Amino acid sequence: MADSTRRPSVFAYTLDKLGRQIVSGHFGVEGVIPREAKLCEQLGASRGVLREVLRVLGDKGLVSAQPKVGMRVQPEINWNLMDTDVLDWLWEHRSRTDYLREFLEFRMTVEPAAAHAAALNATEEERREISSLCGRLQDESERIMDGASDERAQKVDFQFHMAIFRASRNRMLINVGNMIGHIMRQQIAVTTSAPGAFREGLPLHRAIAEAIARGDGEAAAQAAEENVRLTQVHLQKT
Repeated sequence: MADSTRRPSVFAYTLDKLGRQIVSGHFGVEGVIPREAKLCEQLGASRGVLREVLRVLGDKGLVSAQPKVGMRVQPEINWNLMDTDVLDWLWEHRSRTDYLREFLEFRMTVEPAAAHAAALNATEEERREISSLCGRLQDESERIMDGASDERAQKVDFQFHMAIFRASRNRMLINVGNMIGHIMRQQIAVTTSAPGAFREGLPLHRAIAEAIARGDGEAAAQAAEENVRLTQVHLQKT
């Protein structure tokens, strides 16, 4: 009987393995990646596959070709931290607290702006959607006995925040929301998992939804900022 488990392609496997090696610091301080023939042997990949993998890693900002040196790992400042592969590799090999601390600092710069824009620009249908999701958050809070989230509650929380970005009606903010969605899922899972954390955030979610519903941009932005600050406190407790 054939194995029904779907295995990754050679390309996907090689990309994932080499990406993880880069992020974990496998190639040392100098970051010099072995020559093509040696790397093919180490990874069990053909030259064609390896070249395509290195091209993709270059697009992600992880590697670049250096004269007389060959392929070298780029400084972290050049890595595309909005790329889902890079985020997954960092999640596995770096301090999650530091990783999420930086993300929440970034959320502080964009989410109040999205909430403000949503209060001014959202359609009636979008305002109802945000209010409905807020109601579902309340339902999830009542379902969870100890106030800590589970996967179902986290999904509703994520949908609430993504709905605000969409309701901003600002294409740049919507694009930012799409880019940070992957890491926001991870952050919500971490910062709402402690007993009481999910329930503690509900009043601020309600304040955001109510401000958007009545078109009060300043109040929506303030509540969104306070919510991120509370999330930072929850992160410190993890």
